[in-house]
Amino acid sequence: MTGTNSQFGLLSTKNSVELQSFPIPVPGPKEVLIKNVAVASNPKDWKYPIWIADYAAIEGNDVAGYIESVGEGVTEFKKGDRVAAFSKMATQENKYGAYQEYTVAPSTTTFPLGPNTSFEDASTLPLAAMTAAIGQFVRLGLPQPPESGFASARDDYATIINGAATNVGAFAVQLAKRAGLHVIGVAGSTSYAKSMGVDELVNYKEENNLESALVKAAKSREVSYAYDCVSENGSILLLARVLSKTSADGKGKVNHILHLADGESKQIPNGIEPVLTWVDTAYGEYVEFAAKYYRLLGRWLDEGSFKPSRVRLVPGGLAGVGEALKELQEGKVHGEKLVYRIAETPQIKARDGK
Repeated sequence: MTGTNSQFGLLSTKNSVELQSFPIPVPGPKEVLIKNVAVASNPKDWKYPIWIADYAAIEGNDVAGYIESVGEGVTEFKKGDRVAAFSKMATQENKYGAYQEYTVAPSTTTFPLGPNTSFEDASTLPLAAMTAAIGQFVRLGLPQPPESGFASARDDYATIINGAATNVGAFAVQLAKRAGLHVIGVAGSTSYAKSMGVDELVNYKEENNLESALVKAAKSREVSYAYDCVSENGSILLLARVLSKTSADGKGKVNHILHLADGESKQIPNGIEPVLTWVDTAYGEYVEFAAKYYRLLGRWLDEGSFKPSRVRLVPGGLAGVGEALKELQEGKVHGEKLVYRIAETPQIKARDGK
């Protein structure tokens, strides 16, 4: 690969991921160009190339690095600033992919990093933490935390978080606790979920009747809200049935991150409303909310009052993405985030003489 306007990127298709040469993209109005230091994976990164017909694009949306340039109308950032960002998803425009040396992202979903925050830790936040924030505070309408410190514990709001040890779930637990909410968590990794702040933990691996266990865990509390960070194998319906028994008037909301399966909507108990969170609303319908919370998350992370996902560094940079995504697809990754250092990609090291 030659030329200063070229870079390495990883093209994903239904059957393969391949490192290729691509032009360095140019940010449009209200966008920034980031020179990536660390990028991270999400389950959608293996799903989209399979789900979308004739898919061929650079995948990934979690990036952290340095501002390389800014588009028209961007005044918050300048070249050299340390940032992390959530890039646009499902566009099949290569410039927004994370698995490359340079990524374009909206300026609103880009946030500054403090001196105490590593690029690797920061790369774990953008997609998962915003999914948690939008789901709880916009879609469920739960009370929001103060911008500084933690809210006092309140007895009038309790929530169930299913998948409390997943990346989205661990962030949801932390945000709920900042808001003073009582959290009933469902997880298999009990120690990790508790370290995030879960008040009552139900280990799904040890329960023959998870529905009864959750009703019991509610005790005398009214529980009208649940966040399903799994949203598979009937979990949305299970949580809806639980809320129909734990809410005072039989009314409640279940937030889910995957669509209901065929026929499931008809099985939801009366009074329980399923609400879907789609994180691309962070640069769409909920752009102002997301811009505010990204900057809060960055600040809290640097203060040490908000924990990143547990980082698992994948050797080989971009060369390790293909096998790592297979692990995600096969369900072998639990309670950790797969992170890649771009500079460790062998082809990049060879090009740069390292």
